[in-house]
Amino acid sequence: MSSTQGAHSLAFRVMRLCRPALQVDLGLRVDPVDLICGEDDVQKLVENHGDVEDSKDKTSFYRRAELEDPIDALGLSGILVLPQTFGSIYLGETFCSYISVGNHTNHDVRDVGVKAELQTERQKLILADSTKAPLDYIKAGGRYDFIIEHDIKELGQHTLVCIAVYTDSDGERKYLPQYFKFLATNPLSVRTKVRMVKDTTYLEACIENNTRSHLFLDNVKFDPAPPFVVKILEPDTEAKDDLDGLLSGLFNQVKLVRANGGTRHFLYQLTAPPPDPGVAKIPVTNALGKLELLWRTTLGEPGRLQTQQILGNPVPRKEVSLEIAELPSRIILERPFLVRVTVNNSTDHRVGPLQISMSQEDAQGVKRAIVVNGLWSLIVPQLEPSGSTDFNLSLVATAIGVQRIIGIRVVDVRDGKVFDILSPTEVFVEPE
Repeated sequence: MSSTQGAHSLAFRVMRLCRPALQVDLGLRVDPVDLICGEDDVQKLVENHGDVEDSKDKTSFYRRAELEDPIDALGLSGILVLPQTFGSIYLGETFCSYISVGNHTNHDVRDVGVKAELQTERQKLILADSTKAPLDYIKAGGRYDFIIEHDIKELGQHTLVCIAVYTDSDGERKYLPQYFKFLATNPLSVRTKVRMVKDTTYLEACIENNTRSHLFLDNVKFDPAPPFVVKILEPDTEAKDDLDGLLSGLFNQVKLVRANGGTRHFLYQLTAPPPDPGVAKIPVTNALGKLELLWRTTLGEPGRLQTQQILGNPVPRKEVSLEIAELPSRIILERPFLVRVTVNNSTDHRVGPLQISMSQEDAQGVKRAIVVNGLWSLIVPQLEPSGSTDFNLSLVATAIGVQRIIGIRVVDVRDGKVFDILSPTEVFVEPE
């Protein structure tokens, strides 16, 4: 790509550096002989030798509609071609460009300072700058070349600004800016679904290819947010005895994402380990983590993207919450047992005093199967901001089998405000 200014001695030419692509010619096989020998020459060969099929002079013009080898059906000619324009530039790729500033006059120019900067909607980056140490001169018909590289991290319009400051043959100091614009688009779309099953979160990620060429995923890594531990759930890719099994296993290992909307699916299981009493408690949020995608194009050019924080279901925030920290390994009928309960203050101010109580009957007046052994309530002093405290609650079971600990709540002693009611917890009660 080039741009010129009529009143200037210098002009910039910009070419994107990238790996060449294979020329695909569907239906016709291109032969290098075609570049030397024209179709008229083939007609002369037919006239002189009769049946060209029996001679050694077989050219692609004559056999252009025939497949001489099974691989010809792929349409790959073996010829490598470079893009004629900047082509498609995608987020996560490295933009590499060859810049040449040439003197197209018959006179030398002196004290040439060259600068290249990339402008986006958010920032301006200087990629090359020789203005502080300018070139002594560029001869008539000569040029100065250099290469720039930049990792594309923003979507949208990009402007490559090439600037030359020089002294022309008349001794006049001149300033030449030239602008080259290109658009960076997203090569991949990531769609996610979040499902909750009890205390386990399942995250499904669908990765869609928005480009016109195949992409090969090198790695799809999920970086979980604390306190989650992640496990990837994938279908069995072990090779089988039959050919289909071998091919399908290879296909899954390669992780090909087909062009124009091809997709790949990944499933992750996120679990939160039980809290460690010796470690500071991590605030509960709905942030699950980030996906990091590494891929390559058909000719091996790399790309890398990282998604924004993936959010799960909103976590309701309670000022004061109750949770069971520890249960006994065995619960025997009509034998008292201790349950360790934690009270958490999630606010930035002190709360309390608090009253912890447990109702002995349900709303219909039916006595519960697990009741308090002793005092039915206790007082917890004030809790510091983001503080917590543990206490032991003595309970006793009056029925065997699977029973529920229910009816424990925490209220403000001063105004009777109910902060939290403990979620029902199932336990198994053994006979004596």
